[in-house]
Amino acid sequence: MNPEEHIEQMLHTIIENTQSIINDQGKQSFGSLEYFLGHILEYRDEKRFLTEDWQFRTPRWLGEYGNTAEEEELLADIYRLQAYIAEKLKGA
Repeated sequence: MNPEEHIEQMLHTIIENTQSIINDQGKQSFGSLEYFLGHILEYRDEKRFLTEDWQFRTPRWLGEYGNTAEEEELLADIYRLQAYIAEKLKGA
């Protein structure tokens, strides 16, 4: 699998996990995950990860104390994606 395909697969996982959290009525994302989802879908569709504009906005509260296990896993997926992009596409 080439880096672009791997990134798209990682984005797909992030999108699915975000949608799962949004759809769980027991969680309170206060609209920020809906905003994040729209942003990440646009990022994927426009293949921004192939440009210099490769960072995406993560809700500030994500990763703070008190998040659910699903939210923590989502944040870990985001960090893994950013590290992969930095290594494979940006040579960091």
